[in-house]
Amino acid sequence: MAPVYKQILLKTFQLGITGFIAATVPLTTLSSTLANTPISFETKAQDQGRKIPRYRIPARFYNGSQFSEGLAPVRIGKKYGFINKSGRLVIQANFEEVLDFSEGLAAVKLDSKWGYINREGRFKILPQLEQPDFFSDGLVSVKVGDKYGFINRQGKVVIQPQFTEVTSGFEGGLAAVKLDEKYGYINKRGQFAIPAQFEGAFLFKNGLAAVKSGGKWGFINKSGKFVIQPQFDEANFFRDELTPVKMGEKYGFINKQGKFVIAAKFDGASEFRDDLAKIKVGDKYGYINHEGKIIIEPQFEDATAFSEGLAQVKVGVKWGYINKGGQLVIEPQFDEVRRFSEGVANVCVSGKCGFIRNPL
Repeated sequence: MAPVYKQILLKTFQLGITGFIAATVPLTTLSSTLANTPISFETKAQDQGRKIPRYRIPARFYNGSQFSEGLAPVRIGKKYGFINKSGRLVIQANFEEVLDFSEGLAAVKLDSKWGYINREGRFKILPQLEQPDFFSDGLVSVKVGDKYGFINRQGKVVIQPQFTEVTSGFEGGLAAVKLDEKYGYINKRGQFAIPAQFEGAFLFKNGLAAVKSGGKWGFINKSGKFVIQPQFDEANFFRDELTPVKMGEKYGFINKQGKFVIAAKFDGASEFRDDLAKIKVGDKYGYINHEGKIIIEPQFEDATAFSEGLAQVKVGVKWGYINKGGQLVIEPQFDEVRRFSEGVANVCVSGKCGFIRNPL
């Protein structure tokens, strides 16, 4: 299958045809083993007063991810499929790799090539691509040879492969791309709205984007003008009114005017989520609020951003979850964890993964 699709794909671009093979193909020709198999759920555990989570879907998968658009990828044996929140396998485990759903489509790998399926498990874009990405603003990047372009949800090429790298999907009508050795921003017609002139570029968020110029990071608006001059050693996008930046060896938070609202005094920092930001002091992680006040003392070996009121934290060698008050809501007992999404989180113990419900 793979060589045929490769030949078609390369021939398509050689001829300048503006379309990938798009199809609505059911997976009925693939193995139906475990398809639509119900999986029991709602197990309860008690352990002498310890906080033990209630499994929404028991730990019986070899791998998993977060729920997105009502479905979550799981690995059964050596193949991946998708379950719903009842634990029912609604898309057969026939794929070598998968990504989460975005804008109604998920990237799946079959016979070493990537395609895109809908929520019914039907191919909308047949497996013919070299690498996957997430749809954003109706488009997704594709790689052909050593160049990148974009296709739409029907698999039609809307921006011919011509870029050496794509660093962000479309956000607010613009995508960050690399042409030769410089980065710039294109519109959905593939035209440069902001010329390729930067050493690095992130996606636009809340009207601003971090770009690198002269070895330092600053922020531009959608006209390509610097709103915050390049001066930082590291920068991120403005998910919130504040964003973390690195100045010298320390991290702090600036506002959209480029002023430090929280001084650069941390050894690490990430963006605000649920009104709290993860910070690192020494080799421990904690959380601060928008005023820079430490709300949860740095005490964890590792930690992640908050999601749906809870954050994953590592105590010793195990992972658990804390609330925004810093209290352990779910005791550290897992080998691997993911954030809560759509009310559940994927957790793994001894190589088996399941889903627990959000206790809040």
